[in-house]
Amino acid sequence: MKAKGIDLASLLHFDQEQGQIWLKDYRMVLLSACALGALRRELLETLGWDRARGAMKRFGHAAGLADGYALAERFPEASRHEHLSFGSALHGLEGVANVVRIPEKTRIDLEKGQLHVEGYWENSYEAQQHLDLFGKSEEPVCWTLAGYATGHSTSAAGHRTLAVETECLAMGHERCRFVTDFAKNMPGETQREEPDYEQEHLPEVLQALLDKTKRQTRSLRQRERRISKLENELARYRAPRDFVGDSPRFVEAITTARTVAPVDATVLILGESGTGKELLARFIHDQSLRRDKPLVAVNCSALPETLQEAELFGYAKGAFTGASSATEGVFEAATGGTLFLDEIGDLSPTAQTKILRALQEGEIKRLGETRTRKIDVRIVAATNRKLERMVEDKTFREDLYYRLSVVTITMPPLRERGNDALLLADHFLDKLATKYSRPTHQLSRPARQAIAAWSWPGNVRELQHALERAVILAITEELDVEDLPDGLSGSFRANRSSRQSHPPVSAAHQAELGDLPNERSRITRALALADGNRERAAELLQMSRTTLWRRMKAQGLL
Repeated sequence: MKAKGIDLASLLHFDQEQGQIWLKDYRMVLLSACALGALRRELLETLGWDRARGAMKRFGHAAGLADGYALAERFPEASRHEHLSFGSALHGLEGVANVVRIPEKTRIDLEKGQLHVEGYWENSYEAQQHLDLFGKSEEPVCWTLAGYATGHSTSAAGHRTLAVETECLAMGHERCRFVTDFAKNMPGETQREEPDYEQEHLPEVLQALLDKTKRQTRSLRQRERRISKLENELARYRAPRDFVGDSPRFVEAITTARTVAPVDATVLILGESGTGKELLARFIHDQSLRRDKPLVAVNCSALPETLQEAELFGYAKGAFTGASSATEGVFEAATGGTLFLDEIGDLSPTAQTKILRALQEGEIKRLGETRTRKIDVRIVAATNRKLERMVEDKTFREDLYYRLSVVTITMPPLRERGNDALLLADHFLDKLATKYSRPTHQLSRPARQAIAAWSWPGNVRELQHALERAVILAITEELDVEDLPDGLSGSFRANRSSRQSHPPVSAAHQAELGDLPNERSRITRALALADGNRERAAELLQMSRTTLWRRMKAQGLL
């Protein structure tokens, strides 16, 4: 890389053993463009656009001045014009940009006080880094290049100059364009650029940023507290997730749960399997003052009698074979929060006794230990068994029953919730569409009638599983009775046959369809007799609409 008669590239020396780069006897540093890009991001995010631009221009200005004075000292024989060219040569040598002057717009005679350069910064690393990091800009972004050109040309000219970027690759131009002249010849640009070259007192800048950050942090905390308060207030009026229905008994259960949730009392939830007892327990916890602490759920029916005490209260090391270390139980795990004891009616008499003591004394004792441990938990229990009858039969402690049932909530079975099954069905279909990334399925009228008429012995859980199976296996967006489980669909067909009010298919139509040679012709004739109504055609053919659709597809009639 030459500046007039001086070949700067030939003077560049890399001393890898000492970790140094020299231009003649002037030390230089090779920096990664990505590192400079990271610095740009840091400055912009920390200082903001205007201050970051000023900092980077001053950085470039300092580098340009330093290079200019150092090279003038090392090449005293060079003219001012050659010194000016050193800046362009160094840009290319350092991989910053390729400086190309526009001859017809450039006038340089520093001995006579003339300096006007217009040209391009081709392949500007700075514009490309900005595009990669921030995308397109509304103003020029080659800040260090402009600062460097300003500093270097000032050192060469001996008077204050100014380099201004007029077009920029980051703005969408083909390449970056600049103009350099004496500052006195560019009064408007100088007044606009002046703030970028004014030195700021860094401690004051940092203090101002720190004060601003503190104010923003306080404001955010206040806003978060307001939002949290509003969310808590709103939650008291919001139905729990997946709790859908408007039947009186269901609404009563939810209302009671919402009322008792903020009060630190034990709650007993009764109801058949699949009615949503655990979901209601989670709702009570989420609405309580313990919401920020853990909710620990344990299914008592899944605990063998020999392990119930250890699981509930924990055990000491060596308390039994295999107890290789001390372990806390669920009472300790739920400290400060809520312990949900599901199917509590399945606990052994010994476990019942120890739970009663834990509730009365507020303390537990690990298996194999003699010392007691204080606990702070709220108990929500649930069962599908008739605890009152178990109390009468002496299989459940009466005193524990009364201790648990301070507030009792009964979740009604789905068969007693009227139209709620259809509301739940629509709700689950929306959720399943999201889960399996499919369009939301719709239920045909017969399918809705079948769902409303079924007794749902497995309650909400059975309904959810039935619809999930139907969605997975469905070949149309409309779910019909045939897509529902066999027991449900068979019961519906039997009931419908017994209460059909319209007259049966005429013997003439039956005979006509029966005389046709194949299924394709029978389907075609049935559609003609039904004027294209597939539901009526399916009745004529004595099959469901979904079955008709499948057979039409198989026969190429769709």
